[in-house]
Amino acid sequence: MAPTTSQDILHEILSAINKNQEVVFVSYSILDETEKNIQYALSKILEKHNKSDLYTPVYSSIKELIANAVKANAKYILIEEGEIKNPDDIMEVVTKVRNILNEESLLIYGIKAKQYGLSTRIYLKPQPTRITIDVINNLPVTRKELERMRERIERSSNYDSIADFYLENPDPAAEGMGLGLSMVVVLLKSVGIPYTNFTLYTDFKTKTIARIIVPLM
Repeated sequence: MAPTTSQDILHEILSAINKNQEVVFVSYSILDETEKNIQYALSKILEKHNKSDLYTPVYSSIKELIANAVKANAKYILIEEGEIKNPDDIMEVVTKVRNILNEESLLIYGIKAKQYGLSTRIYLKPQPTRITIDVINNLPVTRKELERMRERIERSSNYDSIADFYLENPDPAAEGMGLGLSMVVVLLKSVGIPYTNFTLYTDFKTKTIARIIVPLM
């Protein structure tokens, strides 16, 4: 029988970690309960490998990637429902997406995301020498978008402060997503994880994957 209470879920998570199994979360919005479960899983994996000092920057990075995926889903729905009239008008897209970045609207769009079959899946895969973290959104990006995001990641690697990066590389058309990618790079860099351990992939058809590899040695 599937776990039905918070304690049941935490027990299932801990059992998987003790068996070195991957832990998978499926989310449609940014919910406190999901965040707490991810926090618990990550903290227990890192604790098991005596790497608890990595918790804050790694969890913050995961949270940024989940937020990006949720916003991408919301953008898709806004276009599908005609709230965004012209998807090629960058500033219209930015404005409409920002208008729903509040708790009430995100819950509404989380319900709609489930109806549209748009999920965000988070995989924590513990291995002897590393943790592989995948945040998978079942919407593809275009080749141009992928190149733009990868270029932003590489540029971010030259900075130790997200404020310095943004001041020197303003991007009003980023919808907060480009800034989120830059934050991940800076957060990982702060604990000695190279930016090359953060990668983006897409099959251009069904999904986009953001991957972080966290060394445990």
